[in-house]
Amino acid sequence: MKSFWYNDKRKNVCGIRIRELRKAKHLTQAQLAIRAQLEGYDKMTETAIVKLERGTRFVADYEVMIFARILDTTVEYLLSEPQPESNQE
Repeated sequence: MKSFWYNDKRKNVCGIRIRELRKAKHLTQAQLAIRAQLEGYDKMTETAIVKLERGTRFVADYEVMIFARILDTTVEYLLSEPQPESNQE
């Protein structure tokens, strides 16, 4: 799959929001991956979550829907423009 860069630093918009909500729910990246697997997305791994949050992995629309469900939010919120990053890791 050919993926595109959202801007010169990220391949997705939602990774920042996913990290923010994951941390607010006190979930590790491994726990979030397991929850995604329980939702039926078997290919989601901890490594994929790391890349997604860093912005180095493209996120498909169906994945955004899964994360919205897991994190008790809306697709619209996950896709909303985040504030500029300040070297968060």
